[in-house]
Amino acid sequence: MEIDEIAARLLRQYWALILVCVAAPLLVIAATAAKQPAMYAASARIDSGTEVPASAAQAQAIVSQIEGIATGKTVAAKALQTVNVTRNLNTFVTSDVSVSGLGGSQVVDLKVTDRNPQVAAALAKTLASQVVQSLNSVGQSGLSTTLQAIDQEIVRLTEQQKVVTEQAASDPKNQTLQAKLAGLDQVIANFSGDRSRLLIQATTQGLAAVLDEPVVPQSPESKALTQKLGLAGVLGLVIGILIAAVAETIRPTVPGARRVSRRLGAPTLGRLTSADLNGQPTQDLENLALRLRLAATHADVSAITLVDINGQYELSDLAYELERSLRPDPDSLALDAGFASGNNHQDSPGSGSSFGAVLVKGHQLTTEHQALHIYPIAQMKHLGGLGRVGVLVLATPVSRVSKILALDDLVTSSGWPIVGVVGVPRPRRGLAGRRDRREALARVHARVPAEPGDRVKDGDR
Repeated sequence: MEIDEIAARLLRQYWALILVCVAAPLLVIAATAAKQPAMYAASARIDSGTEVPASAAQAQAIVSQIEGIATGKTVAAKALQTVNVTRNLNTFVTSDVSVSGLGGSQVVDLKVTDRNPQVAAALAKTLASQVVQSLNSVGQSGLSTTLQAIDQEIVRLTEQQKVVTEQAASDPKNQTLQAKLAGLDQVIANFSGDRSRLLIQATTQGLAAVLDEPVVPQSPESKALTQKLGLAGVLGLVIGILIAAVAETIRPTVPGARRVSRRLGAPTLGRLTSADLNGQPTQDLENLALRLRLAATHADVSAITLVDINGQYELSDLAYELERSLRPDPDSLALDAGFASGNNHQDSPGSGSSFGAVLVKGHQLTTEHQALHIYPIAQMKHLGGLGRVGVLVLATPVSRVSKILALDDLVTSSGWPIVGVVGVPRPRRGLAGRRDRREALARVHARVPAEPGDRVKDGDR
């Protein structure tokens, strides 16, 4: 199966479904965006006070630490209380507060969004201040705890050193006491060194601080409506194609008259318009009549039955106009008479005379004007003695495979050959379609023949 055939099968039959699947999410997104109030964003830039991260994981850890502090319910509730505004706490911490890092540095951005620009700036400032206080208090409290533990250990070791020193002074030759005293001196020196290094690190490391205070935003944030609509449209298109593919798998179709003719092994004789089907002869109908005459002569049939694959059209008007188009005019009859009498004169180019002879199988020239009767398939049960009958198939832009198989069964059971396939448009639906069917039935009833098989004259119509 070709790619264009797959596209035609999906689009021609299920274009309305795909259109609805694409339009529905677009309308939902557009309506949702229209109802959403304008949101303003205020940002504060914070220096975490730590060393420059050595890796991306360390930088992300700093961002996560600050985000955890800023989105804590206690901190958020305190910020809302400080600014004196009422907001849904869960919505505020999950949707209105965000933290992002600046590359691999220790600097992060804290952003707060709100429908009021002044409130957004005030909340961002309050949260940034609380984050800085929390970071500094955590660092200072940890340092104080560590220094306090070291000081306590130094005091304890100093007291032990004093006792051992007194014992060693009373017994100078005791090597054990001398070694113990030397060990205590070394441990006290180590703790003193650790304490000095911590103090130096605390002074050189620095504390967290707010680098840029938030300002009142002047314009609202973009709603990214274009991006949302694009994603919604793509998603709807994928869902629509998926549904159409499933439906097409369950009930397969064949798109276009040319593919139907290829499947039936018959030629495509042309395409008709709605005007042709409603009894308004056009040039397309004249061309079809000529091709139908040639196809009938080639298939050696004397009658044609019209079959609409999908059974959606009343074919009496088309049969009537086709048979009228196939009737020879007087000039053609006179020309054929000249050929029959041996008159070999030739018309000059552009004289406008019709072809009076048809070249048929065996390359024999015939001048007989045999009537080619055309009937809708529904009238064939009332007719008999028509000789060999051919089938002219009418195919809409989409034909179901089940209908084509039913047509194959009809051809096999009847022995009627398919002389050709004609493309016709989709029938109109709704009130217009019902009106067309009523008018077609009225025209049929107006020219019902007195006996089955009789045709009305042109003037009786």
